[in-house]
Amino acid sequence: MARTCIASINLKAVKSNYLYAKSLAPNSKAIAIVKADAYGHGAIEVAAYLEETVDAFGVACIEEAVELREAGLEKKPILLLEGMFESSEIELLEKHELMPVIGSTAQLQWILNAELTKPIKVFLKYDSGMSRLGFHEIEFKQVLHVLESNSKIAEIVLMTHFSKADEPYDIFTQNQIDNFNRIAKETGHPSSVANSAGIVAWRNSHKQYNRPGIMLYGSSPFSEARYQKNLVPAMTLSSALISIKDFKKGQGIGYGSRFICEHDMQIGVVAVGYADGYSRHAKDGTPVFINGTRATIAGRVSMDMTTINLTGVPNPKIGDRVEMFGENIGINEVAEFSNTISYEILSKITKRVYKQYQK
Repeated sequence: MARTCIASINLKAVKSNYLYAKSLAPNSKAIAIVKADAYGHGAIEVAAYLEETVDAFGVACIEEAVELREAGLEKKPILLLEGMFESSEIELLEKHELMPVIGSTAQLQWILNAELTKPIKVFLKYDSGMSRLGFHEIEFKQVLHVLESNSKIAEIVLMTHFSKADEPYDIFTQNQIDNFNRIAKETGHPSSVANSAGIVAWRNSHKQYNRPGIMLYGSSPFSEARYQKNLVPAMTLSSALISIKDFKKGQGIGYGSRFICEHDMQIGVVAVGYADGYSRHAKDGTPVFINGTRATIAGRVSMDMTTINLTGVPNPKIGDRVEMFGENIGINEVAEFSNTISYEILSKITKRVYKQYQK
C-alpha cells in the first residue's frame, strides 16, 4: 500500500453506539441504517459485524440491499427507505425478502399489480411535514385502506420522517409527532418515527421501530456537545506528513494564496485532499491532530494534499501521522469549519482511502 491516507474504522464503536440507541428506547426495535456504504464506513463490513446484534438494517435503494444479501447477510430484514424506483424491482424485492417503503402512488400500483408468491411487509409513509416523500392525510388514509384489504400485504408499519429534529428547541418536530399520532393512533398498526435525533432528544417519538443512522457512527445530529458525550467516533481519517518547509512572513500558501503567513512559519503538507473525501471547503483554522497536539489547516484543501500550520507542533518530521478527524478531532467540529454536516463528509470518503477495520 503506497498511499498513506487511511480510514481506521472501529466496529466495536459502531456496535456500542447501536446499543446506546437501544438503551434510550428499550421498548423499541432499532433498524440500523447502513445506506451510503454505511455512511462511508463500509456497509458489508459494518453489517456483518452487527448482524447478530441488530433487529434489522435500512438502506436507501435496492442495489444497496442486494449488495448485503449477496455478501451473505441473510439473517435480518432489510428496509428500503426510498422504496422501489421501478416495477422491475419487485422481483428482487421478493427474492431477497426486502421491506419496501411505499411513499408514492406509483410504488403502490407496482405492488398491487405484482404477482407475488407470498405476502410482504411494507412501511407506509405519511408526510407529516417533511414535504418530500409520503402521502398527505386524505390520500394516506385511502392508501392504508387499500393495503389493509389486499392479500398481498402481510404487515403494515406506518412511518414518517422529521425535518427539524436536530433543532431541539423548535416546536415543529413536536407538531410532526402530534400530527402523526393523530393519524396513526386508531389504526392498530405499528409505527416508525424516530431517526437519530428523535431517539436522542424526542423521547415521545419512540415507537415500535426506531431508525438510528448517523449516531451509529459516533456523530451527533446536534451541534451541542452534551448530545455527543455517549457516542464513540467510529472512523478516524488520517494520513502522513509528506513535506515540511519554512516560509517567511507575508508568503502565500496553496491555491489562490488564501493563507498568508503572519510571521515566519513552518508549513507541512499532508497526503489527503478532497479526492479522498475530505471537505474542500474546510477553512483556515480547521483543526487537525499531530504528535499529541492540535494544529490547523493553512490554505485551501486541494485534490490530493492539504497544508497545515506546524507552529507549536513538537518535533514534526516526514511520515508523522496527521488525524483529520476521529478520536481527537470531532467530525462535527470539522463539519462546522467546512459549512457542512458530518453526514456529507463521512459519506464522501472515496474508494482510494484504505479502510482498516478494528474488531
